[in-house]
This record gives sequence, structure tokens and C-alpha cells, in this order.
Amino acid sequence: VSENFAAARKTEKIYPYLLDKNVQKLSIDVKNTIAKNIKAMIAHKLGSVAVFSTSNLILAKFVGLVEVGFYSNYYMVISAANSFAGQFFSSITASIGNLIALESNQKKADIFKITEFMVAWQALVIGCGFFTLLNPLIEIWLGKQFLFDEAIVTWLIVNFYLTYMRKAVLAFRDASGLYWNDRYKPIAEAIINLAASVYFTINYGVVGVIWGGIISTLLTCFWVEPYVLFRNGIDIKLKDYFKDYLQYAVLSVLTAVVSKWLYTSLFNDVSIINFILGVILCLAISNVVWIAVFRKREEMAYLRNVARDKFGMNFF
Repeated sequence: VSENFAAARKTEKIYPYLLDKNVQKLSIDVKNTIAKNIKAMIAHKLGSVAVFSTSNLILAKFVGLVEVGFYSNYYMVISAANSFAGQFFSSITASIGNLIALESNQKKADIFKITEFMVAWQALVIGCGFFTLLNPLIEIWLGKQFLFDEAIVTWLIVNFYLTYMRKAVLAFRDASGLYWNDRYKPIAEAIINLAASVYFTINYGVVGVIWGGIISTLLTCFWVEPYVLFRNGIDIKLKDYFKDYLQYAVLSVLTAVVSKWLYTSLFNDVSIINFILGVILCLAISNVVWIAVFRKREEMAYLRNVARDKFGMNFF
């Protein structure tokens, strides 16, 4: 209550027109626009809850509570990375909104490409670390008896990568207010996810619920979200977006495979010291590879200039 009171007083000082009593009612068009966007946002929220909150229920019903516990351990670690990144993108949404409202189409496209480039870089670093060290982390934390097979862990990381790579598009969509334009997407995603997860979990066990998430993402979010954004907000060709996406994904896969091969070659047993060294190894390999491959791209030049001008860093 105190925080809200202080914020209200400060707001009234900065924007005194908010205290003006001589105000006009909103037009019917504005009210209708607000109402339809609220309905669309509710649909998106319900779809998100349906997709990300049903995995444990499906596993408990068709596989067992033990597997739910195993899955929850992995999911908690992966969710922590997503939540950490989510704070960053939540903080820049307002800046992106200002960009969309004031800047030219070319400027919007350029900043989107830089944001997508940063997202892909982060996805590479985190995905490489997960692919190499997720099972060692679970073993150190809980013990060997709580480990999933490598195949299941790999699919978990694929699902993580597909979800993480949506962050730039979602940040620009939220800032653009394009909820109404893809209002049916979350419903379709939820239905496909539920049907696919139940079917594959019944027939293939734990990995089935992960496949359900991957299939629903590929059939809906993967192409619908960028299509809606580029058609209504950002002047970028969809084929160019997917061309960059493919380059980022291929490099991520190759880097992750090399990192894991080096880690398993250098360290035979799982220990805290080896895990820390593995983290350093993954960070070094993933960042060096990314910088070496994309050092001549415009996005890298922009980030290099920002690092030099804002932080005095001049090492990539």
C-alpha cells in the first residue's frame, strides 16, 4: 500500500494532467479496441497456462509420480534460466514500444535483428551448458538415481531452445500490442499440445510429454508469431528470419556437441570441481565460436560499439 501511494504521488507530480477533472469519455472505437485486446490477452494467458502447466498432470496420470518428480527437477533448472532471461526482456519491452512508436521501419527492423541475434547468442550459451552439464548438475545435486536418459535430456534441451528463441519475437509483439492478430494461436497450441502429449506419453513414456510441447510449438508459435509480427509491425521477410534462425540453430547444435565431447574426454568422473571447470569450458567454447563465426555481421559490430562506448570493453 505504501509503495503504491508513493508511486501515485510521484506520478501526479510528473503528469499533473492526470488530475484534470474536465475529461472526455473514451470513444466507442477506443473502448472496443481495448476490449478485444483484453480478450486476446486472456486467450494468450489461458493458452500459456494450458501448455506449461499440464505436463506434470499428464505424466502423473499415464506414467507415474516418480517420473513427475524426476521431470520436475529438470524443469525447475530449465525454468530458472527462462525466468532470468524473462526479467531482461520484461525490462526492455517499454523501450521497444517507444522504438515502435517513434522510429522508422528500417530502425525497427535493425533493432529487431540485433535483439534476435542476442537471443540466439544467449540460447547457444545456455543450451550448450545444459547439453553438457545438466545431467552432471542433477547428479551432484540429487544423485545418480534421479537422472534421466541422455535422449530425454536432449529432447528437453531442444524444447528449451525452441521456447527461448521466441523471446525476441514475443518482446516485439507485446510492445506492438498484436495480441488480437494471433488470438487463435494459443488455443490451437494448447489443443495440439494436450492431444500430442497424451498420445505420445501413453505410447512412449516421459519423452512423449516433451515431444508434445515441441510439436505444438513447431505447428503454431514457431511460424505464426513471426508471421504476425512481420506482417503487422516489423518490415522483415519471413524467409530472411528463418534463414538466420537456421544458421543460429546449426551453430548451436555443432557447438553443443563439440563442448560435450571435450568435457567427457577431459573429465571422467562427476564432481563439483569438474562441474565448475565444465562451466568455464562451455562458456569459453560457446562465446569464442559465436564471436569467431559472426564477427563480421552488422549485429556484432553494433554490440561491439555498445560494449566499447558504454562499458569501455573492447575484446570482441
